[in-house]
Amino acid sequence: MAKLICSKVVEVDCAKNDFLESIYKPKIWETISPVKKITVEFTAPNVFFSEMYDEVELVKMPIEMSGELVMVDKGEEEGKGRLIELNVRKNKDVKKLDGRLRVKSLGPNKTKIGVFITTFELTSEFLNLFGDTSELILRRKISEILRGLQKYCKSNTLKDFL
Repeated sequence: MAKLICSKVVEVDCAKNDFLESIYKPKIWETISPVKKITVEFTAPNVFFSEMYDEVELVKMPIEMSGELVMVDKGEEEGKGRLIELNVRKNKDVKKLDGRLRVKSLGPNKTKIGVFITTFELTSEFLNLFGDTSELILRRKISEILRGLQKYCKSNTLKDFL
């Protein structure tokens, strides 16, 4: 089994199917993203292209990044929930990022969401800027995305994005 670089699991107040439909809509990513500015466009039903601007607080360095996230739905696994494989492509800074998203219903309006990253390689130019902090930054951003989703769902519905 591949080494886990990042493993984050949360429970969210939303229906599983609403979450699964909403992740293919640009507005949800623009709403819950923890970066200073992001635009998202789906270039295929399961591929989104994003351009983002942020500043890494740990090193006070601005980051501009663009690329695609591919989501491959592998379907439902008995007792484990829905599995979606993730990978990044066409990004000049991220050489390779592979992971999976696991989505399991805990009830009509409660869903367990897990993000598991197994491969994270940066291009040497980008890596030289961040050194060992790159995995820490990745884990922190994934945690912030999931917290943003939790916070949004406490007082809103994902149906707003559908």
